[in-house]
Amino acid sequence: MLASLPDCSVLGPGTMGGQIALSLAMGGAHVTLWGRRAEALGPALDRCAEGFDFLAAHGLAKSEDRAAVLDRITPQPDLAKSVMDAGFVIEAITEDLALKRALLDEAERAAPETAILSSTTSAISAGDLQSGLRRPRNFCIAHYAQPAHLVELVEVVPGHGTADTAVAATTALLEATGKTPVTCPDIPGFLWARIQHTVLREFASLVGRGLVTPDACDTILKVGYASRLPAMGAFEHADLAGLDLINSDASKAVWADLSNVTDPAETPVGELFGSGHLGMKSGRGFYDWKLRDAEAFRRQRDEEIIRRIKLNRNARTKRTPEWESA
Repeated sequence: MLASLPDCSVLGPGTMGGQIALSLAMGGAHVTLWGRRAEALGPALDRCAEGFDFLAAHGLAKSEDRAAVLDRITPQPDLAKSVMDAGFVIEAITEDLALKRALLDEAERAAPETAILSSTTSAISAGDLQSGLRRPRNFCIAHYAQPAHLVELVEVVPGHGTADTAVAATTALLEATGKTPVTCPDIPGFLWARIQHTVLREFASLVGRGLVTPDACDTILKVGYASRLPAMGAFEHADLAGLDLINSDASKAVWADLSNVTDPAETPVGELFGSGHLGMKSGRGFYDWKLRDAEAFRRQRDEEIIRRIKLNRNARTKRTPEWESA
């Protein structure tokens, strides 16, 4: 447990940066939210307030704490001032290695020597990000998943030069602000994105072969597979089913038939991309988002995440410790 939370600085007032700032502030940290354009900070604070109100409306925050939480988030257009007293600095700008390196370098020059520097990237190597820093030992990735103020899991990814103390400090801060940190290897996609790509590759391959529809695949995931995941992970299921079953001829036939495509362009993902269909942002992807309400979809997604958080928290509070049941 941390005796006190370090002052935090979030670099980037976009959706992700604002959600991270809100998450840290909800956990009790004082946060400086930096944006290169001062005019972007007001809307970012408004989104933080909307995020808090959404949490309060669903019972995950107390309305009477609103002012105190939001007052812990301070907008600051001056980068040096935003990090000068920070013990933890996290960058949340666009996924561009050169831009991230430049911003982290600038922040490191102005931040205290003991400050932990981080990034919420999901695709760029920790080693690549820390290689240009003067104190690479103080850097590790803290990959929040969207929506960052709701999803409890955060991937902590050290690079080859990261000190154990930086990982420990980042992990302690995340735990103190209500997150569940998991240390992941610095490999492409870390762990979370690898799961996403694995599932999408298989389903996109099946859709491309004309064997199934996107809607059927999504229904299998949401109504079927995902409903079991909170209670049982992949290795737990393997042990439950029996490793003899996983090694059976039937299972070998499944593994042999799984997609091993190495380029998304060889699947319907590439076909849609080539036609200019980029998903919600363009109005069409696997679904026609001119017919579906994208905002309603996001709202329903967040409400479902909150429902699951409540179930998990309730289960944790009611769970009988093993030593009591022994």
